[in-house]
Amino acid sequence: MRKEMISMDAKLVFLWMTWKKKKKISNASDHISSTSFTNAATLLAENIRTVGLEISRSIFSEVLIQQKSEMTIQKSALKLYQTLCEVEGLTEDKYYHAL
Repeated sequence: MRKEMISMDAKLVFLWMTWKKKKKISNASDHISSTSFTNAATLLAENIRTVGLEISRSIFSEVLIQQKSEMTIQKSALKLYQTLCEVEGLTEDKYYHAL
């Protein structure tokens, strides 16, 4: 029983020392000024805004590319439609199949 007691005391001392060390570390960080936090928050907000603008530009660019592609497809489909209308003997099924 005495051995268990010493072992338990050693564990408690270790836990207490670990807690004390963590407390010292956390107390050291207490010296950070509110100005530092404000500056960090401002910088973070600026970075978030910059990333947001870049994402918006990228999305806008992709939308423009998609719209141009759709216009090209529509023009090609119209040309094909006009050409198919000129083909004699084309059944309606073959006409739609070609489109």
